[in-house]
Amino acid sequence: METGLPPLHVISGTGEGELPPPEKAAEPETGFDYARDFGLPDDTVTPTGYMIGPDGVRIKRLVGKDEAWVRFTYAPIAVTATFEDPEGDQFIELSWIDRTLKHPRRISRIVSRETAKRGKKLIEQVGAAGLPAVEGDARALERWLAVFEADNRTRIPSEKLARWLGWQDDGSFVTSPHDGTKVDVTYEEMKYPARAHGRKGTLEGWKATVAALEQYPVPRVVLAASFAAPLLRALGINSFTVDVSSRSTKGKTTALQIAGSVWMDPSEHANGLSNWRTTLYAIEKRLNLVRGIPTIFDETMAVADEKLIDEVLYQLPLNHGKARSGGAFGSMLPWETVLLSSGERPALSFTTAQGAAARILCTTAAPFGDNGGEIAFNSREGVLANHGHAGPEFVSYIVARLAEPGGEEALRRRHRELAEQLNGENDMTARRAPMVAALALAEIIASHIGLLPYEPLSTDQWHRMFSTHSQTDNRPEMAMDVLREHVASHGWELYPGLDPDGRVPFAGWLGARYKDDDSTDCVALLPQKVRKVLEDAGYSLEAVLGGWIDAGYVKTSENQRPAHLIPKRFGAGGRAKCLHLTRSAIDLSVTGDGS
Repeated sequence: METGLPPLHVISGTGEGELPPPEKAAEPETGFDYARDFGLPDDTVTPTGYMIGPDGVRIKRLVGKDEAWVRFTYAPIAVTATFEDPEGDQFIELSWIDRTLKHPRRISRIVSRETAKRGKKLIEQVGAAGLPAVEGDARALERWLAVFEADNRTRIPSEKLARWLGWQDDGSFVTSPHDGTKVDVTYEEMKYPARAHGRKGTLEGWKATVAALEQYPVPRVVLAASFAAPLLRALGINSFTVDVSSRSTKGKTTALQIAGSVWMDPSEHANGLSNWRTTLYAIEKRLNLVRGIPTIFDETMAVADEKLIDEVLYQLPLNHGKARSGGAFGSMLPWETVLLSSGERPALSFTTAQGAAARILCTTAAPFGDNGGEIAFNSREGVLANHGHAGPEFVSYIVARLAEPGGEEALRRRHRELAEQLNGENDMTARRAPMVAALALAEIIASHIGLLPYEPLSTDQWHRMFSTHSQTDNRPEMAMDVLREHVASHGWELYPGLDPDGRVPFAGWLGARYKDDDSTDCVALLPQKVRKVLEDAGYSLEAVLGGWIDAGYVKTSENQRPAHLIPKRFGAGGRAKCLHLTRSAIDLSVTGDGS
């Protein structure tokens, strides 16, 4: 009777291990269509000893005195490709036909050779994808795969395999899983962001869109940052962050979408852009996807725990994730990227780490100004329709230049020249200069090869945006802001207080008021109270005290040891050494402390 299914087919080999009871079966017919079902060549060999058909793979076994076909998989399954990654590790593509659905389809999964040689591990790892075998048949399955591959070694295609996007260990660069190189990412969560890295529309359409950005420095900066990501390795620069912050509805997300369009589909549904509302481990996995391609996280205000942003900003320049105990899988995940972030608050406002400003380039200017709504809308529509072309073109040029004799040194030399011009006015801006120079160099190159249809920003423009002194560079000032807010909201804790009976506050005195030389009302604060307020906000009193003294915020006396602690009387309670803050530090007429 005709079934409409392909006939069974004989294949060679032997098997061991426990197998299910034999099934009575006639001698098989030839003709299983490997080309149709598995994409293998028409001449795929089929030696004796195994039988494959629409209901699975069988092995011929002696049962008692009779030979019988014993089934050990419940759908046809075979090795359909082999791979080697740049590190030399080998993998196989395992494919089977899933006939449990209304319309049968081929399912493929890539596994390491180590896994393929251990049947139980294979079933454990791939079972959730519908692998048509059970653990009791593991030994027979692993032998079947080995024999099938051995007998078809010259027929099974062999390909390169990438485990991430961007620079590979052999010097090649993979821009997308759609461009010829097979990409099999390490974590399931990375598959959707990886697929977003693809092309749509045309390069000319994209260039026509970004041409309208010539008068808008912020979108141009994030575009330059997107092009700069593949330069980090050649320039010897660690990963860093470019942060765009401003009030809502000013085009921050659109600016990030424009930057993302260099490499990927920047639409909300494509998963190329991520959100800060996640976990540290999930962020590390997302960063682990790329080596030389930007990573984008939108909306810092969506974060569930502000400490997460602090951790990410600290960890990012290390180029790897946190070490997890016992050498656990997922420990110290590597990456190489420029992190593009946006939010209504500057990313630096989420961290109190000393030197954080040297690892982050921040701009607080509205990306499209106050009247750029139409430009923002048109730019967004343009990059949604045309994306994924500019990045591969840029990398193609960089790869060719690096292959030239002296090419890498020429790139580094030009970068050093730009960094020297962008050193700025203090140590902090000098530390940021190599990052700013990487952005400037990327824009120069992209403009030179015709990807950006406008002239590069001048050194003066870059200098004004990132190389001048920023308030966020001044950690002592940020710590003083914390103290000002505390005094403003705890004025009743300053002696003599507001209680008419002179009772001491429950938490004790924060400090006391005193008259400065010109009879100005000032505050003297108990150092242990100041230390606790700052520690709760993540600052160290000792780390910022010198800056306070240099700024004239703390009075000193040559007669005291240490000079910055001067005694202050608290009524009948006696005297205590305090930090006497000047009016330039805390102005009681402004703090609204209730005095």
